[in-house]
Formats: sequence, structure tokens, C-alpha cells
Amino acid sequence: TEIEGHPVKELIAEHGSPLFVLSENVIRSTYRELLQAFSTRYPKVQMAWSYKTNYLDAVCRIYHQEGAWAEVVSWFEYEKAISNGVDPRHIIFNGPYKSAEELRVSLKNGSLVHIDHFDELYQIIHISEDLPGKAKVAIRINMDTGIYPQWERFGFNYENGEAWTAINRIMNSPNLELVGLHTHIGTYIMSTSAYATATYKLAELAVRTER
Repeated sequence: TEIEGHPVKELIAEHGSPLFVLSENVIRSTYRELLQAFSTRYPKVQMAWSYKTNYLDAVCRIYHQEGAWAEVVSWFEYEKAISNGVDPRHIIFNGPYKSAEELRVSLKNGSLVHIDHFDELYQIIHISEDLPGKAKVAIRINMDTGIYPQWERFGFNYENGEAWTAINRIMNSPNLELVGLHTHIGTYIMSTSAYATATYKLAELAVRTER
């Protein structure tokens, strides 16, 4: 019937219906709770706000004020993050399609690019030859976590060795620096065991890479 002391009927009478109301207080407190849950258990934690979740400038800026980086999946979102004052080095460029020019600009800016497939990897290797420094990249990995249907449309597969092949290709490229491993196993997954399996497999790859 009310939102932070404002009666819903009065809000609708003033602004009309349908009406979407977001609470800045709730956004900030929820973010801080999440950050605390991770930072009290792990020495290095960096949150990033997913622009595709909600790219209203007011919402994005709240998260950035709290210290979150920007995670984007399109050039539209990349430019929006820049316009919101995000340092390009604090932008994670994700998604299955990135044009050659978008890759060139984002890598030159020092943004972290998540590679989604071999075509993109080879394109980045070629682009990186003309960059002043090493391009910072990560790879997206799909895997079997016991959840069906398995998400396998995006990224490099863990079970058939694609992920390890991609890692080796990056490690052997003098102009690339592998700085991350990424997976998105699906949506509406409530089983903690699936996330535990994904974490174990990513950690295994990370350890093999360090060796």
C-alpha cells in the first residue's frame, strides 16, 4: 500500500499507471549486503553492474557510486557506461557479437573483453598486433553442471577441451593477457550444487593455467 512512506494510490494519481518505482535505499543496501558477503570471505572482490539488467542511467550511476564496474553486452551499453563516467578500464565487454571496430576501440581503451568463440579470438589476436600494450581478455566457458538443458550456445566447452585450447592459444599470443574465466550456467537455477560444480571446474582451469 505504500513505498517508503509514499502511498501507492497517491503515486498513481500523480504519475499514472502503469508506474515503476525503484528505491535507491534498497538498491544501495542490497548491493552492500552482497559485497560484504563476498568480501568477508575472499581477499579480492570486484562487483560489476550488468547493464542489460537495467540500463536506466539513474540506476547504473547508483551502482557505480557504490564502486561497481560496468558489465555490458553491446556497443550501445558500452557507450552508455562511458557517458555515465565509467573508466574504460572498469568496463567488462561481454556478449556473443562484437564488431572488429568495437573490439579495436575497447581493447585500445584498456577494457576487459570476454571472448565468446574462436572467430572472435582470432580476430582479437590480429587486432592486438597494432595495440600499444597487451590486450586484457577473458574467455566464456560453458560446461555440464548437472542442469538440463545445458547452456552450450555461447563460449568454449569445458568437457571437450575447447576451453583449454583457447586458453593455450591466448597464453601463446605475445599481445594478449588472460585475466579471467567466465561462465553463465543458466537462469532461475536454485541448486547450489550446480554453482559449486561450475566453480570447481573454473578453479581447475585456473590452477592449470598458473602452472
